[in-house]
Amino acid sequence: MASADLLSIVEASYRVDLGDAAWLEGLAEAVLPHLDDGFGVAAFEFYRLGDGLPEVVQRCHLGIPDKLAALYPTVFQTMDPEIRQRPFRMGPCVTGSQMMGMRRGFLDEPHMKQYAQKFGMYDSLWITAAEPSGRGCGFHAGRSRLTRASPTQVQQWGRIAAHLSTAVRLRHALKGHPSGRADAEAVFDPNGKLHDAAGEARSEQARDLLRHAVLMLEKSRGPLRKKDPEKSLAIRKALVGGRWSLVDEIEQDGRRYVVARQNEPTAPGPALLSKREKEIVGYAQLGHHDKLIAYELGIAASTVRVLLGRAKEKLGVRSRKELLEACRGKAPGKEE
Repeated sequence: MASADLLSIVEASYRVDLGDAAWLEGLAEAVLPHLDDGFGVAAFEFYRLGDGLPEVVQRCHLGIPDKLAALYPTVFQTMDPEIRQRPFRMGPCVTGSQMMGMRRGFLDEPHMKQYAQKFGMYDSLWITAAEPSGRGCGFHAGRSRLTRASPTQVQQWGRIAAHLSTAVRLRHALKGHPSGRADAEAVFDPNGKLHDAAGEARSEQARDLLRHAVLMLEKSRGPLRKKDPEKSLAIRKALVGGRWSLVDEIEQDGRRYVVARQNEPTAPGPALLSKREKEIVGYAQLGHHDKLIAYELGIAASTVRVLLGRAKEKLGVRSRKELLEACRGKAPGKEE
């Protein structure tokens, strides 16, 4: 990994005030130092309905040689549809050779030989920031040799991807709505002082939860981000209590506030399951493990395990695999 600040990627993702193209380009610029291995980075925003193939909403290329960049759309469009689904079932960070389930054999894969190897690209790293609502973004970066995503990369990019997909969902929710405090459920100053609360944020429990999250957000932005980048990223959860995203608001006089906006994911699933159970199963179907799901929702990992257990009990299955298969089949019960 590059030594540049990983939190700059998270911060770029929450620039919800930018237009679509400027937002994706800014995100690609933040990601480039961390992923570039001489082949640049392809960034894309997508929408994927259910188990369908992803539709690319917009794309941006940085540092990719022109001849290789010209091939990118063809490469993805000619991939086997089943293979194109794999990044959505293998977690947020995986290499092309891992995705294909082979190592040396990947070098003989016809698609790679035809398009990538002529440029010296023998593998690739895929970052897929997906969530059950279907919206998300991702990055593809070539590699000059066969490689595997390390446990550190998987953890780091899993957390970063959690923020990326959350930010995409928030940006689309805010389109057509005024910026600033409008529709916010809570407003804090950077010291954790509450200035306003509405809706579900009015309860004492919610205010305490949000106040703690604001203080952790500010702590992650301070000296900790250089002293201990891992911890800095770890304490900045993608959601608060499975409901709120925290974003900055800068007033005309320069004062900064932290605004809590409702930004819950939605997920399809059997009618027997609760809303939260569907969300958790939806993330699990994307290949996300329990700790990552907890980070994505801002809840305890033990809560994720309990809710998965309840979902299995309701659907009469015994394993995680059986649960995911039952939910993909939308059975028993109809989808809500």
